[in-house]
Amino acid sequence: MIYLAASILSSSLIFVVFRVAKHYQAKLAVLITINYLAATLLGIFLFEPLETYSTESTIRWIPYAALLGILFALMFFVVGKSTQKAGITVTSLATKLSLVFPVSFSLFYFEEELSFLKLLGIISAVVAVALTVYKKDLKRTNLNYVLLPAFIFIGSGIVDSLVKFVQATKITASEVSLYTTLVFFAALICGTGYLLLSRQWSTRLHLPTLLLGVLLGTANFGSLYFILQALNKTGMPGSLVFALNNMLIVALTTVLGRMIFKEKLNKTNFAGIVLAMISLYLLF
Repeated sequence: MIYLAASILSSSLIFVVFRVAKHYQAKLAVLITINYLAATLLGIFLFEPLETYSTESTIRWIPYAALLGILFALMFFVVGKSTQKAGITVTSLATKLSLVFPVSFSLFYFEEELSFLKLLGIISAVVAVALTVYKKDLKRTNLNYVLLPAFIFIGSGIVDSLVKFVQATKITASEVSLYTTLVFFAALICGTGYLLLSRQWSTRLHLPTLLLGVLLGTANFGSLYFILQALNKTGMPGSLVFALNNMLIVALTTVLGRMIFKEKLNKTNFAGIVLAMISLYLLF
């Protein structure tokens, strides 16, 4: 359970850093690229000796690491754009509702047991996520930007499903550090290429962007590394791991938003938190 808790804390920190970065007017593209540089370096630092890895095994999953890295970079940029255009509420809703993809994938592809209570727990979890992130301004969102949250909903679901697939079929527990590092290295290449092509790279050092980028990279690395370890070592079905992970991230970020940023919770949000706790009971 410690790996699942670490994944939840790491993922929640990502949202906090993005929120803080907005106040320092950090350039999104630069912040994200620094984040992937920090995540890659952290992975290298945590490497086990290279001789412990099988070349044959590594070659088998390298294409998946490259694909996941590209998707990571793309989704981070889209989340940033969606937050600016469609709003934080719709973006958060789209991101967290995507849990239906990896949960469904785990249940059907890996033929995990689906009891009535687990099905009820999954359905109530989706409803709980929607209620927890709901805000009154959701109805006033510009419909011209509905494609961005829709893309995030589908894209985040594909990413999480790919993480589960690779963890279960391609990598061993000893390869998690190397795999995670190569994923972020691929994302770093994408981010750097985007900065160069868009000419957003600046030689002027913006200290808040640098520091927040490093913190974001640490949290980002932890979110992937710990969810892989949770899938490997908790002994729980993948559907349950993803459901718990996403639900508790929503609950924790809601509390942090209230405590740190003084965000107000309406009655619908409180109902969502209560329903999330009921879902936890059903899923266990």
